[in-house]
Amino acid sequence: MAKSFRIATFNVENLLHPGVFFAGRPNDRPYQPELYKEKIDWIVRILKEGNVDLVGLQELFSETALKDIAEQAGFPHSYAPDLLNGANIATREDGKQEARGPFVGLLSKFPIVDRKSIVDFPGETKGIEIEAGESTTEVKKLPIIRFLRPVIQANVQLNSDVIATVFVAHLKSKNPQFLDSEDGRRNDPIVKAAGKTRSLIIRAAESVALRKMVVDATQNNNQPVLLFGDLNDDLPAVTTEIIVGDEPYRFAKPEDKKIEWDRLLYSVHDLEEQESYRNVSYTHIFNGRYELLDHIFVSQEFFHRNPESIAVVRSTRIFNDHLQDERRVVNPDRGLSSRSDHGIPVTEIEWR
Repeated sequence: MAKSFRIATFNVENLLHPGVFFAGRPNDRPYQPELYKEKIDWIVRILKEGNVDLVGLQELFSETALKDIAEQAGFPHSYAPDLLNGANIATREDGKQEARGPFVGLLSKFPIVDRKSIVDFPGETKGIEIEAGESTTEVKKLPIIRFLRPVIQANVQLNSDVIATVFVAHLKSKNPQFLDSEDGRRNDPIVKAAGKTRSLIIRAAESVALRKMVVDATQNNNQPVLLFGDLNDDLPAVTTEIIVGDEPYRFAKPEDKKIEWDRLLYSVHDLEEQESYRNVSYTHIFNGRYELLDHIFVSQEFFHRNPESIAVVRSTRIFNDHLQDERRVVNPDRGLSSRSDHGIPVTEIEWR
């Protein structure tokens, strides 16, 4: 058995095979074959240089593109049900093809023994209740009951003795969600603020639903959990904290702490920072702000301070040399890119 394995999360930014338009995006042209090949080559090069064994992907628009990566990078197992057999691609009235999306996917050198795509929020997370007025008896439900982009949940056979539950997620972006009635007023500062608030509410609701899925997968068992995601929020953000859970209270009873630890997730970026003298973790640059939006989380089975852990996070490298601050570039690139606008975290986990 290998001494370690490597995992990654990779937002491939608008990946679609040549000749197909993006649905609902009239200003975006299809990939040309040369640009597409250059982008696939770059993605494969990153995965090979990182020696990645298991990767969650975001912003996929094409099963063809996923298969090209899998074949060239040496991943025998793949899963992206929303792209299966071109299910997201339709023919327009003008005869040209267009792709809905984006969607998430999973590539693995390990067998995927069980898998599903989840779009509906689980159980009681459908329609979070809030007090709608001054009276506590006036309660309303938020009409948010589905993920905008389906989440993948899979069981992956890491070795002969260990099966891990793996989640791949891509939550709502920070971009404003405008109403049809707001067309023509999108530059109004209050309209824009309201749009960002809607996006935040959606992302928060998605975080609660994802937290429910994590709790169900982690508690009362010893099966490790891995979560790969472009969560569109930084590590200290409330929405991110919702997903991973809270550290137990310092003075809580040991038995209560054990319950909390059982359903807590740990950021590989936090673990890396604990071992380093400098924090340079960022995976996205927007308006001069260096942000960590792309996350890998592990359960206590991979946490080095857990005496019963079966493996430990050893290191995390972020491939982000291709990112640039567009505010400091004279002629920033526009349109489709041969790279990605996200960095790629790659984490090595060593077996005990």
